[in-house]
Amino acid sequence: MSVLSFDRVSKVFRSSLIGRHLYTLGPVSFEVEQGEIFGYLGPNGAGKTTTVKLALGLLRASSGSITCFGRQSTSPEIRSRIGFLPEHPYFYQHLSAIELLEFYGSVCGIKKKPLRRRAEKLLHATGLTEFRHTTLSTFSKGMLQRMGLAQALINDPDIIMLDEPLSGLDPVGRREIRDLILQQKSRGKTVFFSSHILQDVERICDRVGILSQGKILQVATIAEVRLGTTRCVEIQVDGLDMGKAAALGLGEVTKRGEKIVISLTPDADVNRAVGVLLASGAKISAVIPQRQTLEDYFMSQVQSPVGEPEDEKSRIQRVLQTTG
Repeated sequence: MSVLSFDRVSKVFRSSLIGRHLYTLGPVSFEVEQGEIFGYLGPNGAGKTTTVKLALGLLRASSGSITCFGRQSTSPEIRSRIGFLPEHPYFYQHLSAIELLEFYGSVCGIKKKPLRRRAEKLLHATGLTEFRHTTLSTFSKGMLQRMGLAQALINDPDIIMLDEPLSGLDPVGRREIRDLILQQKSRGKTVFFSSHILQDVERICDRVGILSQGKILQVATIAEVRLGTTRCVEIQVDGLDMGKAAALGLGEVTKRGEKIVISLTPDADVNRAVGVLLASGAKISAVIPQRQTLEDYFMSQVQSPVGEPEDEKSRIQRVLQTTG
């Protein structure tokens, strides 16, 4: 079941009153399914934040339609079911962490006693319990990012929109936030988020959409990404020096720590290579197929002909064809 749908959506920005220098998004079409984690990827300036703002009704589309739970996302009923963390959250600096969550919860109409319980629970989940009475003016960027996620969840939303939620976090913080996002999925929530940290996206997302130059290049499941062609097969060996390994002519030879690594092409005969290495006196410690990662997939999409830079005139004409 689709909970968020973009149907041929375009957005045109004009930087001056006389209409020069138009910046455009779209047309884009995609759907986000209930209960999934959908990663939205793209280079800087591709239109990721614009897409999020369009979904939330913070910007009005120039053409096309956006629905959330089958209705316009701008309706009060639908907005009450959405949680949002912007890329650069800004909060009232004089408030403490617990005061901020209680403020946002009261705006959402949550009663005082259940609101306090929910706020305490979210502070614990985001690792901020010991700072609940600390004013936000003393928070680091990573702490503010955690605070932002807590406020996005205060109304227990059905769909959670996150713009760069892992930005500014250390490895421990990133893992905690990843776990919290996965926890929301286990509760049947839907998560849509943009990110530049592809390793984290690959770990937690069900599907990804890749945006470049204002266009959706591809939507794929993580399983489909991982089923891409094998980049190479690495054989890690002991008992050979670099020169002798290279003389065998099996593939590229590198040294990784104390081990020699021989990289075979995807179509190489691995059994033959293993036989040659054993005959030469090498001890094989590992044979590892190196499969396509999300980073490989992303780069192949944005650097492919469809993702090549588009001149401004062509881009404007393409979008204006959809906006009338």
